[in-house]
Amino acid sequence: MRELTEVRALLSRLDEVEADALEGQDLDFKEWPADDRQAIRLAVDMAVCMANGGGGTVVLGVRDRVVGRGKAILGVPPSTDLHQLKRDIYERTAPKLTPEIVELNVPEGTGRLLLMQVHGGLPPYTNTAGGGTVRRGKDCVPLTGDLRDRLMVERGDSDITAVT
Repeated sequence: MRELTEVRALLSRLDEVEADALEGQDLDFKEWPADDRQAIRLAVDMAVCMANGGGGTVVLGVRDRVVGRGKAILGVPPSTDLHQLKRDIYERTAPKLTPEIVELNVPEGTGRLLLMQVHGGLPPYTNTAGGGTVRRGKDCVPLTGDLRDRLMVERGDSDITAVT
């Protein structure tokens, strides 16, 4: 789990830079959608993306394209239950993902951010509808057939040169 002190230090830089500038292969900031279904979909999609990219942390509740801590930190509603969110991600991913999710209290917005730590494993991971993305730099890109094959070869799960 990315240390809370490290995330706090990054959040302190939001008065100078956009959260997007702080993102990388293993760190993303996401605004929490107002609609519960969209919020769950976002969490599932980000869990899949990060797992396929080798793992990382998603800070939920932060708008990533504005400068100013007060404008960027919107937070996650107090009604969002961490255990239910973990269950929702588990039930909507294949193979099953069980991210670590911890709360980070902040003075801005709702007063609460969620840090979701996703561990890489044996990709490819998808949502239960079969869709998936993979982290490439600061972006989640579609897990197409070619990219899926390449990912499996990189992880040693398949040999695309083998003749059957």
